[in-house]
Amino acid sequence: MPDVTRKILWSVLTAGTALATFSAVPARADDPSADLMARGEYIATAGDCVACHTAPGGKPFAGGLKITTPMGDVVTTNITPDPDHGIGKYTEEDFEKSLRHGIRRDGSRLYPAMPYVSYSGMTDGDVKALYTWFMHGVKPVAETPPVTSLNFPANLRITMGLWNMVATSETPETGDSATFDKLRRGKYLARALEHCGTCHTPRNIMLSEKEDSYLAGASLLGWYAPNITSSKTGGIGNWSEDNLVEYLKTGHVAGLSQAAGPMGEAVEHSTSHLTDDDLHALAAYILQVPAMTDEAEHSPREQFGKPLEEADVRSGELTRIDKLDQMDGAQIYDANCAACHGGNGAGTADHYAPSLFHNSVVGSARPDDLIMAVLNGVDRNAGGVHVHMPAFNQTSDVERLSNAEIASVVNYVTATFGSGDHGVTAEQVEKMGKELPKTP
Repeated sequence: MPDVTRKILWSVLTAGTALATFSAVPARADDPSADLMARGEYIATAGDCVACHTAPGGKPFAGGLKITTPMGDVVTTNITPDPDHGIGKYTEEDFEKSLRHGIRRDGSRLYPAMPYVSYSGMTDGDVKALYTWFMHGVKPVAETPPVTSLNFPANLRITMGLWNMVATSETPETGDSATFDKLRRGKYLARALEHCGTCHTPRNIMLSEKEDSYLAGASLLGWYAPNITSSKTGGIGNWSEDNLVEYLKTGHVAGLSQAAGPMGEAVEHSTSHLTDDDLHALAAYILQVPAMTDEAEHSPREQFGKPLEEADVRSGELTRIDKLDQMDGAQIYDANCAACHGGNGAGTADHYAPSLFHNSVVGSARPDDLIMAVLNGVDRNAGGVHVHMPAFNQTSDVERLSNAEIASVVNYVTATFGSGDHGVTAEQVEKMGKELPKTP
């Protein structure tokens, strides 16, 4: 498949997440539907609805998040209960068709940026609860986002009907999802509500998820959603259930990994708000997903590296700000990274700035996520902690590194603390920088 086609369809399929918070109108304590409302709010959180349907700085669920693709902009819609600008006129049947089948009230097809192929697995009871909460617990917003405008043939929504014929959809679960046993509940969370496969499962030529490679890893808008199967080399088979629960709750596990980009947003807005029972159910299910080998990963990502033990011997010569000589990777690291991550790469004692060795991002055979973290920074609120690393792209408020400088420092970090020098180039960094989501 041509790269441009893959990029277009990936963008449509996985329209990225945005940093946003939401406020709901709580049900009254004496309201007979209070339990149903609370359940619906929890389902909305588990489904991470706010992420795509709230633009940065925008009103909750009013839409407007824009993903720029070579074929045009995919813009998320207003799903507040406003009757003219949102979904206020939707019946529960209309809502169910949209949620589980990708069909709007007017009969037209949704782009699978809305993961209805995963939500199709939701129980009838949870669909009802979600509908009830959206109609009675979300504040209506009288705003209409810009219309999605893609170039031909992607602008023909009817083509989504053909795609749905080949796409793998989850089979609707039955019964009360709250009563499922641990593994069944974990499967329901992973495959339906949290839709983990949307990002972590590779796709076939038609961009449908490869069911026989579930959670085996896939590229995503510049990032790489890694293999999270039970493989002990390519996946997370060396993680304990408690490790994965901690990661899903806080976005960080010392000596293993930390969440950034789309996963950081998923932790912030969704998984960090799940109950401990649900987190353990989700973790238990993921850790028993059949192991998938990874042709690029031959050793556990989190076991690479050690502290840099070279003596810090400095000449005392100051670097002039008007010196135009290109710094090498070690010098760029020393000037921009060492203050937080340490000259030896060990990070801070409290792990706020993580160690760069024994770090699955630095130890990965794919430098994608490290490049994107340097370009995009990290900004995650989870577990009561706000984690922030500044971006070093051309809009940085800290230090604007060129594509060549970012390539150089990434190669230095992976060579010194991780899986080796990957020969990242300035051209590669430039290309990945264009993958960053754009918003109005």
